[in-house]
Amino acid sequence: MSATEKELSALHNKVAKALSDKLESADTAGALLEEFRDELPEEVIKYLAAQSDASPALLTVITRFLKDNSITAVIEENEELTALDKQLAEKRKRRVGRLELVDTDELYD
Repeated sequence: MSATEKELSALHNKVAKALSDKLESADTAGALLEEFRDELPEEVIKYLAAQSDASPALLTVITRFLKDNSITAVIEENEELTALDKQLAEKRKRRVGRLELVDTDELYD
């Protein structure tokens, strides 16, 4: 059985919404924990703390989902990313410069 483009699109939208909802839920749990920590029972504090943390597995899934769907940041629109991009470019230049100084024949002797 093959899925139609419409079915795949609907599934894609649901996955995107579920991931977005999970991140928003984590933000909400963190805000509630911060605001009401002194008033909450210890069990609720532990629960909200667990919910407020986006696990590495979740972040990996989200990152992979964005990559698989060619979702990228436009660096010109974000000063922090622009600065980071410049730093990475400089590192790449230095790395290439160092590699050019190495005699590759020496690496295999």
